[in-house]
Amino acid sequence: MEPAKRDQPSIGLFLLMTAAYFGAYFGLKYGVFNGEMPWYYNAALIVTCLLLALALKNKFAG
Repeated sequence: MEPAKRDQPSIGLFLLMTAAYFGAYFGLKYGVFNGEMPWYYNAALIVTCLLLALALKNKFAG
């Protein structure tokens, strides 16, 4: 069995970012755009969440 790698994000960070993405997605889609959200807003939201996850990983990794 291989030892756990320290440079991988934790399951807690993964769950937090998943919750943030789905919360923002459904909040925008049904709260702001009334069910008709443009595709590029979804792409921007994905990129934003990925960049936030990388920033958090770098902050907590070292």
